[in-house]
Amino acid sequence: MTLRRDVLAAVDADRGSFRPALAALLDEYDLALGRAPTPVDHPDDRTEREARFVDRLGALDDAPIGLTLTGPAYRDTPIVYVNRWFRERTGYPLDALRGRNPRLFQGPDADEGARADFREALSTWSAVTVELRNRRRDGAPFANRVTLRPLFGDAGTVTHWVAAQEPRPIEGSDAGVE
Repeated sequence: MTLRRDVLAAVDADRGSFRPALAALLDEYDLALGRAPTPVDHPDDRTEREARFVDRLGALDDAPIGLTLTGPAYRDTPIVYVNRWFRERTGYPLDALRGRNPRLFQGPDADEGARADFREALSTWSAVTVELRNRRRDGAPFANRVTLRPLFGDAGTVTHWVAAQEPRPIEGSDAGVE
């Protein structure tokens, strides 16, 4: 497996299974998540389920990949939480991201094929992995491989989406992974 897939599986683990899954991640990938998780303020309208996912992503704030939790597609997939690693990579504070659609990272050179793959995954409630070229808050480009995974509720419908992003080299750049 890959760190991306294993982290996403841990986030979606059954109750009581997250802590053992997190311990396995730390061991298998030799991760040192030294800083304390970012204290997360849970608004009154946040469900227990959503709070659990936010707390799980907060526990992975310093994993060497970005993590994003969004709400359901029928609400335009608003960002609920992004881990510290991704906030630092993009230059956005959490308050500037919460409630916005992840399209805000797209630049004018967005890959139409990747966007179509995302739309199809959202409409069919399926996972997808794509390579994207996005923009930081200051407009600088960055590339990442994004795996998007639906999170199903008890009724069998998608309640949230979780994405893991890992840096990739920008095509045509001799600088490698920026």
